[in-house]
Amino acid sequence: MLCYKAWLDTRWKALIGAALLLFSAAGAVFSYASVQELIASMSATEVGGGIVADRLREAMELARSFRGYVWSNWFSGNFIGYLTILAAVLGSGSPLSRSGRGLLFSLALPVSRERWIATRAATLLTELFVLAFVPSLVIVALAPLAQQDFALGEALVYSASAFIGASVFVSLALFLSTVFEDVWRPLLLTGCAAAAIGAGETYLLPEGRGLFAAMGGRGYFFDGSLAWLELSLCAAAAAALIYAAAANSARRDY
Repeated sequence: MLCYKAWLDTRWKALIGAALLLFSAAGAVFSYASVQELIASMSATEVGGGIVADRLREAMELARSFRGYVWSNWFSGNFIGYLTILAAVLGSGSPLSRSGRGLLFSLALPVSRERWIATRAATLLTELFVLAFVPSLVIVALAPLAQQDFALGEALVYSASAFIGASVFVSLALFLSTVFEDVWRPLLLTGCAAAAIGAGETYLLPEGRGLFAAMGGRGYFFDGSLAWLELSLCAAAAAALIYAAAANSARRDY
């Protein structure tokens, strides 16, 4: 019953998020031909010079192959951005009924608050898992329609990396939802945390290091290695935040 309750509370967020990701993943596959035509019409001299131009040339080189295009445009680009936002949206909102008789009914059930939070967290992580893996499988399935192919094993590795990284944000939003009673403050604070982490990685860490680089599977794309340190820290942080959410909910005077 607890799982069903958690699913009812978050189902529309998950379903709308799944539709968005599926549509975007399909668009990434079917836009490949147009991107190739655009690249073919451009020359290196037209790009110009400078850091921005160097980045553009690098992106053009990656996009010349379907594998490089899908990774740069989807797995290390739009996908991790969408998944981070959806993780924050999923986790935001009271783990119990928001107010009134629904809250009293929830608190009166012979279930500990820790179990409420654990069930809520398990449901959120399951939804996030589906959001992380299904769109990537769609890319593999649709690739032949674009006269291309993408390795299933590679797609699964990218999806797993993105899921582990995004679990931090869904867990953070869940924890903040036990601190604040509204939806917006957990959502906004989680978004600010994600933006701060992204900025810190850009300006403070070497290229290819950090949470978002690990989520995008940058090391796996270029040399077949996974960011085990970052992924392990993400898993530990997610577990710690869920534990903190359960402890905070148990202490609260609803």
